Amino acid sequence: MIWFINSLRKIPGWEKRTALSRKLQELSLTKKLFLVYSVFALYFLFYHEIHLPLLWMIGLALIGYLVSGILFWGIVFAFRKLETKIVLPAIFAEVGIERPTIKLVPWVEAFFFAFSVLACLLTGFFENRSGILFFIVYALGVLSARLIDNKTYYKIGLLGLSILAAGLVSFKSLQRAEIFVAYSMFKPDFEQKDLTRWNYNEENRTLHNEDLKLSVLLPEEFYFHNPQNLNLEDKTGIGQIAGIISTSDSDPNRYPVIRIFFIPFRFDDESELLTQFKKFLDLQLQRGDIQELNELEREVFEERYYGTFWTFYDVLRPRYAKTGMFFLAKHKQPYSLVFIIDESLIKGRRHEESVEKILTSVKIED
Repeated sequence: MIWFINSLRKIPGWEKRTALSRKLQELSLTKKLFLVYSVFALYFLFYHEIHLPLLWMIGLALIGYLVSGILFWGIVFAFRKLETKIVLPAIFAEVGIERPTIKLVPWVEAFFFAFSVLACLLTGFFENRSGILFFIVYALGVLSARLIDNKTYYKIGLLGLSILAAGLVSFKSLQRAEIFVAYSMFKPDFEQKDLTRWNYNEENRTLHNEDLKLSVLLPEEFYFHNPQNLNLEDKTGIGQIAGIISTSDSDPNRYPVIRIFFIPFRFDDESELLTQFKKFLDLQLQRGDIQELNELEREVFEERYYGTFWTFYDVLRPRYAKTGMFFLAKHKQPYSLVFIIDESLIKGRRHEESVEKILTSVKIED
């Protein structure tokens, strides 16, 4: 056996590996947990972003890891401050009176609850009633452990709240970074113009943009979302966003939805625009936002709209739906308009009646 152990030392790098192993064993439990967490976190982050180009993938993974790492050590620091020692008068020990020598710090306890509530609010966890119910029930359980003075279960409960909050914040930061990357990949390379000057005539429900010489009719229960009020995700598409028409005054993505994109020069046909739109769909597919994407045949509407549509399963709003791009031709203005449409899949119809009504109403002044 001794000769076998001695032979191992002759393997190149053996001494360095054993020294590294000893250093790892000397680490505290917290640092060991962080190393294990880092391995799994980085693997998940790289796998999650594998659909992006290499530099974007590495950048996003590092952003997610940095945010989660900061939260990890922040929670560790706060947890260490959760309890404090009490210095008892010597007379207590002399007369044999036993008192607790460690107590919880109220402001740190309040920090754990405040951080958890704020994280849930900012990340949209409370937008769903089930999320609110879960948090209330869990928080009441944690407070119950505090009232019966069971410190072990109380601290475990606080740790659970912190992990939930940290996970939500980390995911939200990664999601925001992904939205920025998607916008950067499809951001127009031309100088953008001000397309926010829209006028609305309530009497006949007509929208008009003097800069585009464009007018469009809004059917009942439809709303227009000005580009100045949209976030980066809603602005991502083909060209510069000119506005969104949807069935909600607060959610620009509620079906059916028509996104109007502007390009300051003319196209002879839609093939180049279609190529860009396919890349946009591929990104959504690889991100897991949509599934079961199936391309339909090329479509012509009213002899002035040309484009292609797909059926798909919407993961974010669970339903089978239809999406596609219409390129508006046959007008004399020196620009191009692209209409990206998301709508419910209706058997026996190419498009929802309201969508066709909006497209028909579009007029461009000569």
